Amino acid sequence: MDRLTSDVFVVGAGLAGFTAAARARESGASVLLIDKSDGELGDGNVLMASGSLRAGGKSPKANPAELYEFVMSEGVAYPDLVRAWAETCGRAVDWLAGSGVKIVETTPGRIWLDQLGEVSLAPVYKKDVGTRALAKLKEHFLKLGGHYLNGIEGHSLIVEDNRVCGLMGRQGGEEIELRGGSTILATGGFSANKEMVRQYIGPHADRCKLRGSKQDTGDGLRMALEVGAKAVNFKYFYGHLLSRKALTDDRFWPYPRLDSFVDEGLLVDRNGERFVDEGRGDVAVANELARTDDVTGAVLIFDQASWDAARDDAFSNSVKTPAPNPWLMDNDGELFHHDTIGGLAHELGLDRSRLTRTLEQYNHALESDAGSKLPIPRTGKAKPLRAPVYGLRVVPGITFTMGGVLVNGRSEALNHDEKPIPGLYAAGDTIGGLMGGYRGGYTGGLMQAVVTGILAGENASRFNC
Repeated sequence: MDRLTSDVFVVGAGLAGFTAAARARESGASVLLIDKSDGELGDGNVLMASGSLRAGGKSPKANPAELYEFVMSEGVAYPDLVRAWAETCGRAVDWLAGSGVKIVETTPGRIWLDQLGEVSLAPVYKKDVGTRALAKLKEHFLKLGGHYLNGIEGHSLIVEDNRVCGLMGRQGGEEIELRGGSTILATGGFSANKEMVRQYIGPHADRCKLRGSKQDTGDGLRMALEVGAKAVNFKYFYGHLLSRKALTDDRFWPYPRLDSFVDEGLLVDRNGERFVDEGRGDVAVANELARTDDVTGAVLIFDQASWDAARDDAFSNSVKTPAPNPWLMDNDGELFHHDTIGGLAHELGLDRSRLTRTLEQYNHALESDAGSKLPIPRTGKAKPLRAPVYGLRVVPGITFTMGGVLVNGRSEALNHDEKPIPGLYAAGDTIGGLMGGYRGGYTGGLMQAVVTGILAGENASRFNC
């Protein structure tokens, strides 16, 4: 059996992994970064990212106290982690730039990874944003004297005297022992593991569309749980509603996004009845649908005004994505429309009387400024829907899971008593405790990766087994 030694092992070559590895090496530790993929840059979600460096819907350069309050308002985050995240966001952007990653600011407060490059719309929208960022981080890491090996899959942690002292891996069917001072798990979430998705998100959530990396199979989470780590916020994920056509046609994911239709319309089940407050936002609504018994049966209802407005929909001034109008209509996106709600019900195969009653009750409540008094309250910027009306069959798309290993403000993995597990750290989508909540609780996947990667790398470099 081969044996490799290092002060720090980082498992997973995504944005969190390369950040943690580079920061640990900058701090003076010898570092070996491994990844199970055969790719030179791993195969994580960052390779599909639009590049938005958002922190809880705000600029990462915002006041840390403001960022802290925003995230804690969801009620499910852990204060020590959130405080460290908020205080590190600003310097994380500066660190990326100092490591050679090009950062651009399109408007005040809107900070992005470099947006240059060709656009590919199918099957995955990408502008090579993540590829360029990871390539720069890898270059920086290797110049510092770090080492990267791909094709190695970590499968279990080594525990001695109640300390994690490395891990066991496999390469080409052969066992490898990786023994060192600390181990950082940066393997992503579990969105590509159907069994875990069913267990932790919803009994039928495996019917959702995977909107992210196929490599996110929960490896780090599994290894951490095996050594007694605590995991939190399992049921939450970041994602969006997609046309149900995405299940059979890759052109329909991860875009076009349907946020504006959720904001201004209503979502009904196969019975033609509402089951969620659409005003909670697209991420929260996607989560709610994923937990139902009929994940693929919902229809998003909106009117002509919303459809017309969607023609100019775009992700940002610099990041253009397919607008729902005319993309959905032109490509047979399971979109139906009719001059009457009864006619639309017939087109969709829904119960005419129930859908008519649902819409009439909905419109009457909004016209009376009584949306909060509906059987399922309607908040947000809703308005009465006027004919003609549209119905789009939808499915939740899961980009990454928000739940995972609970870490503290030093990115140390915690046990069930919320005490650090010596020698074990976690970063990126492997962690839990920062995201989730009633309104989605999305704080920004890229910023979570960079910030927790920095915290993990800095603190893991100081630990000796």
